[in-house]
Amino acid sequence: MPDTIVPFTNISGLAVTGLFIIYFLSFFIRGILGFGSAMPAVLGSAWMLPPHDAVLIALLTSVFAQVQLLPQGMKEANWRITKPMMAGTVISVVVGVWIFAVLKAAWLTIVLGGCLSVAVLIDVAGLAERAARHMRLDRLSVAFGLAAIAGLVAGIAGAGSNYFLSFYLRWTTPHPRAFRATNIVLSGFMVLWRAVVTLVAGLITLKLVIESALVMPAVYAGGWAGRRFAMKLSAQRYFGAFRLLLLVASVALIWKGVAALNH
Repeated sequence: MPDTIVPFTNISGLAVTGLFIIYFLSFFIRGILGFGSAMPAVLGSAWMLPPHDAVLIALLTSVFAQVQLLPQGMKEANWRITKPMMAGTVISVVVGVWIFAVLKAAWLTIVLGGCLSVAVLIDVAGLAERAARHMRLDRLSVAFGLAAIAGLVAGIAGAGSNYFLSFYLRWTTPHPRAFRATNIVLSGFMVLWRAVVTLVAGLITLKLVIESALVMPAVYAGGWAGRRFAMKLSAQRYFGAFRLLLLVASVALIWKGVAALNH
């Protein structure tokens, strides 16, 4: 077998085990909260993998996991909001992926930590909700603009876009089933579009596809376990601790990138 398609050739067996644990826990969180798997997956795996690989494997596993959910979202999504938001991500994802492709590994690590730190801080500080009091959220231009920002973040960092959009979707789509369906469609579209752009850009290799496929058992097991525990655990309290954990991890990732630049 050619070396180019031998999975995880550059990390130890212990690191591979850690990667499986990270993906299990990431999708365990998603099983409980309904979203939030990409950020811990990217942050955690970036400590063991090159940052570009960490983002791309998180993207590919999300594609595999998201495709099965799309039929559920298509029926009940808020399409008045979904359509302009999908349009807003088309160009910004391309720009974000281009930035992702040209950044050196150390700088990508810093940008990754910075983007995710800002995303978490916006959510923790309630800045999004405050902004909502001073703008008309029912304007389609707002939906387009917010989605464009989220697409840029997703293209660069591979995660964090849900934090930019969650307050808006909660306001425009208050019904739980429609909210969930809209999230499924938007996240599915963004994931699939990012996959197309990165594929065209030549960033996805067979080796990455194989590595992503190999961690899928951990993805499905984590999601299943998270759904099982969802009724036993307070998602709101857990989400507060989860945000704090991500913020600490994001700052640590910035430190890692700065340290790499100094070597």
